[in-house]
Amino acid sequence: MKTLKQLTCLIGFLILSSCGFELQNTGNLNEKIDSVYIQTVDPYSSFFRSIKDSLRNNGVIISDKRDEASYILIIKEDISSDRILSISATNTPMEYEIAYQVVWSLFKGNQEIISDTKHIETQDYSFDQNRLLGKRKEAEYLNDSLAIKISNGVLLKLGSI
Repeated sequence: MKTLKQLTCLIGFLILSSCGFELQNTGNLNEKIDSVYIQTVDPYSSFFRSIKDSLRNNGVIISDKRDEASYILIIKEDISSDRILSISATNTPMEYEIAYQVVWSLFKGNQEIISDTKHIETQDYSFDQNRLLGKRKEAEYLNDSLAIKISNGVLLKLGSI
């Protein structure tokens, strides 16, 4: 009975290890990009905070001066919007969609390394007039999570240079 359990565990580990799952690597990003200056249209946006934190967490130095950085990340568009998806019979919104769009490019000196790249993430959520404060917080949370998704996409693209 004990060998049957061990054999079952061994087969399970073999199946899990052979499934082809592989983490995408951005761990050595600081070896490719040592310092970066971020030029943005909105230094208070969710995406700007997210990309700044993500780059720092990956060991990249965020420079305050454009001349001192080896790379320049230019955020050309950083737009968050929402729209009504469905309306009830009493003409009140029932469902919203949040969209987050970022257009960015990367330069090394005057040379463009990555040309204008657009990332768009969307998420819908239900709306209840009786839970207005909670739904407003949910919308803010979803907006921040979309910004994090986009910044992860940017990091993957930066890791490929």
